[in-house]
Amino acid sequence: MRRLITSRPVRLALAVALVAGVAAGLVVVARRRRAAVPAPAAPRPAPPRDAGDPAGRGPEPVLGWPTSEDLERYDRPEAGAPIARLLDGLPRIERPRGRKARRWTAALVALGLLALGAQMLDNAVFRPEAGTPSGRAAYAGNDVEPCLAAGCQVAGSSAPSDQSCPAPGCAAVPDSAPSAGPAGAEATPQGPAPSPSPTCAVRKEAAAPVVRPVSRRVTAAVNRQWRRIERWLKAHAPRTYASLNGPAGRRLVATAEARLGTRIPDSLRASLLRHNGARGLAAFRFSSNYAIMGARGLVSSWPDACEMGGGIPFAYDSDFGGYLVTSSATGGVGSADSELPYFEDEWSSYYALLKATADALAEGGPVGGSVPVVREGVLEWR
Repeated sequence: MRRLITSRPVRLALAVALVAGVAAGLVVVARRRRAAVPAPAAPRPAPPRDAGDPAGRGPEPVLGWPTSEDLERYDRPEAGAPIARLLDGLPRIERPRGRKARRWTAALVALGLLALGAQMLDNAVFRPEAGTPSGRAAYAGNDVEPCLAAGCQVAGSSAPSDQSCPAPGCAAVPDSAPSAGPAGAEATPQGPAPSPSPTCAVRKEAAAPVVRPVSRRVTAAVNRQWRRIERWLKAHAPRTYASLNGPAGRRLVATAEARLGTRIPDSLRASLLRHNGARGLAAFRFSSNYAIMGARGLVSSWPDACEMGGGIPFAYDSDFGGYLVTSSATGGVGSADSELPYFEDEWSSYYALLKATADALAEGGPVGGSVPVVREGVLEWR
């Protein structure tokens, strides 16, 4: 029925009509049964009394006959008598006669059948033909959202596009730019998309990455702030606390650093050696909505974040596509997005951001303009 009738208001109207029709039919059936109840039979003559039972009460019960005190004890008015007196004072509701009820039932059933027939006729006449694009596919190839492949140009633009070329069933993009060649000449095929900047390209994995040690002072400072965050999460946001991953291996961090081709600041490396990112929808996030990433996330996000200013990404905002990045030269931390090709330091280091987050959780203060809140065991920033 739901596949046949796609309109929700029509389905609701049909359901209401059917329910009302069934209810009216039940009322008619009840009235007919009540009218067909036979008249009560004449009372039967009382059986002859026994000589040993002058009162005519029958044989004596095992516990004996109830006394007047017993009858007064169990004769309570709250056993339905007040409700009966209340209902007796209300005016009686005149029920519709059988003929009128039958008419309403027939009208409602006819209305439901009419709606069902109209929907079936609509589906049969206006059903889209097989192979006809619908939804977003019907508008693919327009000037707003061209359906292009990697390496193709957007119509009327000389800049290469990183989107997809017209796939089978995707409409072609009309080119508003005048053609330089003669009419009927074949269009020159577009070349492949240019490769990203060598600076932002991920390097091949080194055979033996160099494992750089992290100073004990930096490791102790980072672990101290993480312990503060962990205690707060365990007490107030257990789902976010459970999302924290275990430590990353030193070789994994060294491999990530080698593939990035730049040095990862010590405070970020010490953090990865305690928690290699977080997982799930309840993942731990920095203010305002940046989910922390592991060592592999740093490498996979590097080409995208590098084009936004060259910082090393360590947290990702899935809503707006931005990153929290840190500078390999100064260690400063800031936010980067696709609107600006650079980022500004908002914290002096990754450790400063971690400490500010721990202080905000403990004191309820803001970080980057947002305050921590907990909803269903998940840490959020508002």
